[in-house]
Amino acid sequence: WTARTPNLGRQFLPGIRPRDLERLGVMAVLSVKEAVELGERYEIAPSQRLPAFDSGMAEAYVATDRVDPATKVFCLVSPGHLAIRGLTIAPARNAAGAYLMWPVASGIVDWPVGIDGGEVLWGRRPAFIYAIPAGERLVGANGQMPQMSESQLIKSFIQPAIHLLRDLILVGCPHRAIRPQNLFYQSGNSGDLMFGECLASPPGTAQPVACETVDNAISDPVGRGVGSVADDLYAIGATALMLYLGRDPVSQSTDEQIINAKINMGSFSTLAGGEKLAPSLAEMFRGLLCDKVADRWTIKHLEGWMTGAHFNPTLPSIPQRATRPLKFCGGEYLNKPALAHAMSHHWNEAMVLLTGGDFDNWFKRGFGDEKAGDKMLRVTGLANAYGPASGIRDRTVSRYIILMGGHLPLCYKDIRTSLMGMGSMLSHYFERSEKVQQIAEMMQARLPHAWLEEQANLRPDQMQLRRALEMIDKVIDRQGPGYGIERVLYELDRGTPCKSALIADYYVFTSVDLLPAIDAAIPGAPHGTLPMDRHIAAFIAVNMKRSMDNELLGLANKTDDIGYRTAILRLIAIVQRVHQNYELPRLAQVIVEMLEPVILAFHNSGMRDHIRSEIEKHAKGCRFDEMLLLLDQDGALRRADNDGFAHAVQEFANLERGRSWLANGGLTEITRVRGIAQRAAAITAALFSRRHVADDRRARGRHVPRPPALTYRGVVQFCRLSLFPQSHLGAWSQCQ
Repeated sequence: WTARTPNLGRQFLPGIRPRDLERLGVMAVLSVKEAVELGERYEIAPSQRLPAFDSGMAEAYVATDRVDPATKVFCLVSPGHLAIRGLTIAPARNAAGAYLMWPVASGIVDWPVGIDGGEVLWGRRPAFIYAIPAGERLVGANGQMPQMSESQLIKSFIQPAIHLLRDLILVGCPHRAIRPQNLFYQSGNSGDLMFGECLASPPGTAQPVACETVDNAISDPVGRGVGSVADDLYAIGATALMLYLGRDPVSQSTDEQIINAKINMGSFSTLAGGEKLAPSLAEMFRGLLCDKVADRWTIKHLEGWMTGAHFNPTLPSIPQRATRPLKFCGGEYLNKPALAHAMSHHWNEAMVLLTGGDFDNWFKRGFGDEKAGDKMLRVTGLANAYGPASGIRDRTVSRYIILMGGHLPLCYKDIRTSLMGMGSMLSHYFERSEKVQQIAEMMQARLPHAWLEEQANLRPDQMQLRRALEMIDKVIDRQGPGYGIERVLYELDRGTPCKSALIADYYVFTSVDLLPAIDAAIPGAPHGTLPMDRHIAAFIAVNMKRSMDNELLGLANKTDDIGYRTAILRLIAIVQRVHQNYELPRLAQVIVEMLEPVILAFHNSGMRDHIRSEIEKHAKGCRFDEMLLLLDQDGALRRADNDGFAHAVQEFANLERGRSWLANGGLTEITRVRGIAQRAAAITAALFSRRHVADDRRARGRHVPRPPALTYRGVVQFCRLSLFPQSHLGAWSQCQ
């Protein structure tokens, strides 16, 4: 990492966070003279912007091809706080044909993210190199677009669109940026069209409401999700209609007016605006702009229509109308989706509406639904069942919107997001506490589950997300590092870059770059910063291919400083073992300093010195797994130290009892001394008596062995061994 990015490791400017500007779509242009390299071929000029080629949240900069300087290229630099799918998709295939702009190179590059006085502050950003289109942009700077005849539309737009969809289906990547403003002529200012880039920005973030389905149009732009080919077909229909008319038929309407018209009249009627259309084209427009996904044309329908096939007329998907309107916030509503959309924008008023009798009568009697009462009871019961009592009314409103809205996005207070866009929505607003709190409440209330249960059919990606939601239910309420809302963030969108304050500007979206980024960021961090926080722990837990619950357990109790620091080492060692990176000198030095309290926790001073020298040796090779073996709670050294300490404690306790016994007069206690003296006198008398008897018998001529000479020391030793408890031998020896 360091060899590829020599600027990493410089200090970031305290208090200034360039990535906050990026969330608003703004990236400051710094006066940076040095060029940034992508691979060994392309150079990017951070100080030279090309706003004409901006794409959504990605900004364009001047770039140069070293190998072929005559080739005109530019670079799109993506925001540093969101998942960018192009990083994994672009390398999966070669550049596309003339009908689609595709990156000729992509990757993560050094990038200036701020300035401190005269020093540039560096981070990392996704970058994509594109060839500058040979043709002009379809829509001029003044917003005018050419009007195409039926034959021109089919040849110049519909045919390239079919090729585009076929190619992207093989890659498994919908375009999600099909709009008139993102079309170029393949050459000059006429002829066939080509589609602009789609990988440098999150999907759908730059799409106008007119080119988006109703559910995507209602969602926050960063919460629209990746979507599917069906969304691209809808955008193709809307774009083709505009090209045929030579204008945007709803350009004079606000976004809310367009959405309401689409809900009440259908997308085709809203966009066609009563214009006279060729019958054959009207068939295509109706099929592609059908609001009901199950009835919308597929690519096979479009190809069949190109060959002259005709299909049954696609009827507009108009919501069921009530027998009478319901008044709400100055408007009258005759169908459920329209009311649901209005409730999402007037939250407090919606809570009042649901408590009144007008809504109850309208919902139960206006649609001829005999089960309407049961549905209302179910909504109320589930709203009471999940979440705190203080949020019952909010949850009730959200569940009614889900029930009435059908395919409308999830709505909760200020949050409006599709199911697949929850991850990018949370990532985009993560440092806005009120938004994060609302998303957390939405997850705890199981509103995504409620939305899934209301859908008749689910896409494979939605089914996969349902499994992720089951994991989120288990971790969202856990308080320890590696859990909580941080874990939810990375579970919802696996490509989200790690948002740790230590490495947030380095765009780490895979675990292979995690440790190198920490190593590079350490020089800019305050002294004593530990290489672990809630974000890093959650990022590791999500990106490892096995459960990390046991390893995260040690991080949960910070009061156990030794266990906490050892748990940090264990997580880092696991990541290193997976990715085999041993060029981390700055991280190794920080870990050595971090482990000093762990070493001091060993009781044996000789063992401490041995462990300290071994850790210094392993730090030179950045072998964190070897360090862990020395310090592991269940390791051989730790067991030996604990056993030795336990033995020493027992010996000390024995000595302490002896000292206490002596200090309390146990040795000279009168009754004890009297008893010992009596027994000693008796034994001494017996010994003297035995010697006297032996001398008397020998005097009479008998051969009796003479007992050994009796000495004072012998008597004392005998008494000591016979009469005194073992626990007091040490004390007695000192007395001698």
